[in-house]
Amino acid sequence: MRALAGLLVLVPVLAAAADNPPAPLPVRSVATAATAARHPEWDAAYTGQILSFTTDPQFLTTMVDHLPASESVPSPLEVNGYIAGAAGHLTSSEGVVAYMRALAAASPRVEVFDIGKTEEGRQMILVAVADEATIASLDRYREITRRLADPRTLSDADAQALIAEGKPMYYVTGGLHSPETGSPEMLMELAYRLAVEDTPLVAGIRSNMITLITPVLEPDGRDRMVDLVHWQQKHPDVGLPPFVYWGHYVGHDNNRDAIGMALDLSRNVERAYFEFHPQVLHDLHESIPFLYVSSGTGPYNAWLDPLMVDEWERMAYHEVQTLTADGLPGVWTHGFYDGWAPNYLFWVAMGHNSVGRFFETFGNAVPDTQDRVVRDMSTREWFRPNPPLPQVRWSLRNNVNYQESGILSALSYMASNRRHFLEEYYELGRRSVAKATTEGPAAYVFPAGQKRQGQLHDLMALLRRHGIEVSVADAAISVKKVWPPQEDKSEGAKTGEAGEARHAGDAGDAATAPETLSFPAGSFVVRMDQPYSRLADALLDTQYVRSDARVYDDTGWTLGYARNLEFTRVVNPEVLNVPMHRWETPAAPKARELPRGAALAVANTADTDLVRLRFALPKVSMLVLEEAVQGRHPQPAGTVIIPMAGVDRAALADALAPLHLDVTGLDGVPEAKSHALAAPRIALMHTWLGTQDEGWYRLALEDLGVPYDYISTQDAAAGPDLRAKYDVILFPPVGRRGDA
Repeated sequence: MRALAGLLVLVPVLAAAADNPPAPLPVRSVATAATAARHPEWDAAYTGQILSFTTDPQFLTTMVDHLPASESVPSPLEVNGYIAGAAGHLTSSEGVVAYMRALAAASPRVEVFDIGKTEEGRQMILVAVADEATIASLDRYREITRRLADPRTLSDADAQALIAEGKPMYYVTGGLHSPETGSPEMLMELAYRLAVEDTPLVAGIRSNMITLITPVLEPDGRDRMVDLVHWQQKHPDVGLPPFVYWGHYVGHDNNRDAIGMALDLSRNVERAYFEFHPQVLHDLHESIPFLYVSSGTGPYNAWLDPLMVDEWERMAYHEVQTLTADGLPGVWTHGFYDGWAPNYLFWVAMGHNSVGRFFETFGNAVPDTQDRVVRDMSTREWFRPNPPLPQVRWSLRNNVNYQESGILSALSYMASNRRHFLEEYYELGRRSVAKATTEGPAAYVFPAGQKRQGQLHDLMALLRRHGIEVSVADAAISVKKVWPPQEDKSEGAKTGEAGEARHAGDAGDAATAPETLSFPAGSFVVRMDQPYSRLADALLDTQYVRSDARVYDDTGWTLGYARNLEFTRVVNPEVLNVPMHRWETPAAPKARELPRGAALAVANTADTDLVRLRFALPKVSMLVLEEAVQGRHPQPAGTVIIPMAGVDRAALADALAPLHLDVTGLDGVPEAKSHALAAPRIALMHTWLGTQDEGWYRLALEDLGVPYDYISTQDAAAGPDLRAKYDVILFPPVGRRGDA
């Protein structure tokens, strides 16, 4: 009851929670050429083009039917030569960055931060927009959200003081999927509008919160798409060629990297998140008419805090109501998204006690105006009482109108509920810290001394990249398997499974599993009494889909199983009382002194570190024992032997330094049957039909340091003797379905 009472206090009715009452809904009266002339504060040329490129007044709102004028701050029209959503025009990633820098140079309300580069060296940025005083004190507001992110370091009084002083942050991202071309254009206009306009709506946003924008998430793919459009414009009689490559590695699946963090764009966004700790991350997509506001149908990921899921619904319905009242047809929520898989980019927010969201709007890909047929999504449903029109003449500017109106509505909602978003952020962190005892489990333990130390350390490093705390036990752990005072209420326990026995390797059935769980000192412990415990639990627990409905994306990803590791899910919170210290990913590998001997024996535990060693030293002779060796240094079959005659010991030591392989010195090469451990010559083959799936293969090979040639099926067909050139040809799954 105490927890319930606290919840009722901290999540009040929004009307009571609002710091400032929301502005009244606008009266439907969008601008026309005649009415625009009566507004000298508007940019007449820009406003005229907004009206011209919008195919019907019903696709405008009073928020975006004009653009304010400024004598000192340049608009997109002044810098780029065209407005956002103009027919025939798309802006390159470099052009978008240049415009944002020009905006920041002209306005004290805008600041631009570099957040990293892509695989091909293009710059990614984050733009902050607020009033002058807020931008001047931006470091202080970043410090406030950083401190609120970890409730363990704050008293309630300190937290309330920070909440009273702070301002929430709303992070908007665009251009993730390169054929969805509208959002980078819109975000330039949005940044200008937020910096210049003095309407009560925008002034309230500017003074009560901080808007963060990354206008192009995939600069490499954006530039390819812009080049493709320019080529097609020069060859109007030829259809748009297939968009085979987006980014350097993958296409549409760049939105499915939030678990593995293999792509630069994912790492850059996560780095930006930890720099600012925004309360919302909102990604813009373009594939569904006319504006779908994400909330979804479930089954929602059970490891998320239900308060965060409730916020999805609350915010979605606010935007649907606001935009419907302002006259937009086809704004709806509830359908399409199930909220299950944690692989989407906005899980950078959802896994860290912020709200992750997305829009889907009706994009054209190319900047022209087309007659479109909507089909099924034009039907009226209980969740879609204001459906899109069944047929429509649609422009890129229409898409910009919908996106910008929706984002302005969302920003206004945060500005009107400034304190609520900071309080909720703090409360979600508190509930995550309390999760070890209020919901369980208490921890995940990865025993020291297990076989695949390289894969173990890789996983711990991945968890640390996500901001999840990892500890190392300073003493042996011994706790009762079952904790009588606390029922395990977490999602994993609700399936009828046998608790820890699911993860205990050979522990077997619950009836025969030991009553006491024991682990040696040095074991890794992922504690659940930390701010990001829910993300850790989502990544490490076993997933159970509790619905007969179709799940949109991945259904299982348990990372301990994926790395072939031993680990145990521990319910008993007494495990948290064991002395332990925080583990951090080493900044650089320690130098390694090689054991003495005429040969070295490397234990073969089927660890991926052995692959790294083999390809780091492809010219060094390595043998694999085909039979066990007895004697002073017994070695099992499969052991890798490195004869040291002529080997560069320094190079070998450098190669072994970052690896976690058990190496023993031998008097000589064992007299036992063996064969060479080859470093095969590898080609990875693609078809030009779709390059998405093979991109993940390329990433995996490169992560392991495995060299390969990248060839097409035409290369293979024309090759006179492939066996003379390659030992292995990898042919990943092909097809176009995944790139759509």
